Amino acid sequence: MNRRLQDIRDLGHQRYEIMKERVAETKKFNEMQEAGQMEKDIEFLSKPIDHLQDDALILAQMRRQKIREKYLFF
Repeated sequence: MNRRLQDIRDLGHQRYEIMKERVAETKKFNEMQEAGQMEKDIEFLSKPIDHLQDDALILAQMRRQKIREKYLFF
């Protein structure tokens, strides 16, 4: 009986370690995705929008506002 309980504990520990690795990998992936998105956002903010008109200008202004709010650039 003790051997079976030990096997169950070992299996649980293995699963826990695997989940910790997956969480770390997912966190690293998410950080890389966020860094890429931040680069795209900064690039968008650096482009002029004064040549746009009507709906395109409104959409660009809205996107700029959302980016500023996202990174707290008020």
